[in-house]
Amino acid sequence: MIDRIENWVVLMFENRSFDNLLGHLPHIPAEDGIRDRDIVLPYPKGTVRVAPTSDFTAPLPDPGEGYGNVNVQMFGKNIPESNGGKSPYPLFPDPMEAPYNVPTDASKPGMAGFAEDYYWNFIWEKEREPTDEEMQQIGAVFTPETAPVINRLAEEYAVFTHWHCEAPTCTFPNRSFYHCATSLGKIDNDNVVSYAWNQEAPNLFDLLTKKGTSWKTYFAKGDVVPDCAINLAGLRHIKMWHEHSAHHEEFFSAAKAGTLPTYSWVEPQMFLGELADYHPPTDIRAAEEFLAKVYNAVRQSPQWDKTALIVLFDEHGGCYDHVPPPAAPIPDDIPGQQDFKFDRFGIRVPAIVISPYTKRGTVITDLFHTTSVLRTLRDQLDLGPALTRRDEAAPSLAVAFNRSEPRQGLDHIEAPPYEPVELTAAEKQAAFGDAPDAGLLRHKKKEAHKEFVSQLGEATMRNVARLTGEDPADIPTTASEARKWLIARVPKILGEHFKAK
Repeated sequence: MIDRIENWVVLMFENRSFDNLLGHLPHIPAEDGIRDRDIVLPYPKGTVRVAPTSDFTAPLPDPGEGYGNVNVQMFGKNIPESNGGKSPYPLFPDPMEAPYNVPTDASKPGMAGFAEDYYWNFIWEKEREPTDEEMQQIGAVFTPETAPVINRLAEEYAVFTHWHCEAPTCTFPNRSFYHCATSLGKIDNDNVVSYAWNQEAPNLFDLLTKKGTSWKTYFAKGDVVPDCAINLAGLRHIKMWHEHSAHHEEFFSAAKAGTLPTYSWVEPQMFLGELADYHPPTDIRAAEEFLAKVYNAVRQSPQWDKTALIVLFDEHGGCYDHVPPPAAPIPDDIPGQQDFKFDRFGIRVPAIVISPYTKRGTVITDLFHTTSVLRTLRDQLDLGPALTRRDEAAPSLAVAFNRSEPRQGLDHIEAPPYEPVELTAAEKQAAFGDAPDAGLLRHKKKEAHKEFVSQLGEATMRNVARLTGEDPADIPTTASEARKWLIARVPKILGEHFKAK
């Protein structure tokens, strides 16, 4: 019944694995989850047990997500051994060396190296060893009780238990794959200079625009500029963003009025301030709240009977998952950075298809991956041939539309209320002063939560600084100052459309 869908809404979150958020679903095959499993992960000074947590900011600090990090998580050790404690990103001093922790033989990933990598990445980030208590954070996972919104939607609609991100690495390459079916050989976030201002690969937005299909990207007003505009589309798309971007408020109004475009790309707040993107170590309850709000808007819209909402994550962000990634079709002939051939997928991530034509409790255990959305949209909207060999080989989402008549039920979902706690004067000094581990408090306290600048926010400001001829090292470090800084500069390069109202 996929042909009855006329409106597509895609909501992509950040940096969580399948096991981390959905591994305790009661209705999936036991081998696909981690219910009742006794999982112990070794690290040089002890062990970590994978277990449910009620710490909504876990894991804290943020795990490693670079290509070298993911290889340790999968294969269990640094190769060469001297890579331990080094930067996974080539642009930082003392980066990891070839073969970037990939075994020279054809070893099958054991998926037992998450604590090992957390230990060494902690040393690289903090320049000290973690305590055993700090190490236990990497084993923290959530359940239907602690992450009730995403788990309820996974039970109510179609959940994919073998959905992998496109590459075993960090955010920008995987988001590029979503839009372009390739990262043009890039395997890291390239945080110092622009990741994709010069991105020349055709992407989904090009296809929609050429076809004359209505579409819009919706982003948080507090982020000043949409992520996909600043990091994926390139300068050649400035006019496109003027015509096709709006704040969240317009999405909710359009859903209520029944005027959503054919394709809606929805971004949670993910740059500055009170983030709602699930990215560790931000409080997942903020993301749960935003997911519920988007679902309720779609479910209660006059367009519900012809709309599909797809909930995705770009990559696993260093969070534990037990399923080894399989081989992947090589997307194109562009040489990959760090000797990667793009011949294997990344870690499993949550993926849910929500529609009136989806049976309750649908579990899809076949292999899917992020470009399955691109493939499906090309087919359903007649957008043309595959962009690369990756989306050409991707399976269609048609299997998730398995009802002949639209369903009702679950017309509203409630997120648990929460309130970040207040900072004491001493904690405020620790969070924003010179304390060596000030960042550990940043996501747990209310004022600090409001002032947080994410890695994506930092990358965005660095990109803008590059284009305005400023030193990227001089960008602001708090959300309020970052907004002022961006509002003063973004209009110069993207036009008055992005000026905060």
